[in-house]
Amino acid sequence: MLRALIFAGAFALPLSAAAFTGGDLNKLCTKTDVASRSACAAYIEGAADGIFNTIDAIGGTTGPRVGQYFCLPPDARSAQLTDAVRKYIAENPTAAGYNASTAISLGLGKAFPCKSGG
Repeated sequence: MLRALIFAGAFALPLSAAAFTGGDLNKLCTKTDVASRSACAAYIEGAADGIFNTIDAIGGTTGPRVGQYFCLPPDARSAQLTDAVRKYIAENPTAAGYNASTAISLGLGKAFPCKSGG
């Protein structure tokens, strides 16, 4: 039995290494069940937080900087972030093939651009 589990796991591993795309994210976000909607929002918020922290580590996020993709207002809500990303993917069909975090960066950048002169 253990040998069968190891064998099955060896075949599953390469599949799990595949990139989660903007299209995959959009499919998840389109579902109406609570678990899927929560997973969608959590993925977008987590990616946004990761992108923000990466930018902070390489030069700051207190205003528009080279490489800063978006500037979220302090009162931004989860639904606003999700709507922005889904709208971007809908308006830019090639974004469905992008890595999900890239689609998130671009979608949030379109909806929440940084103001110049910050």
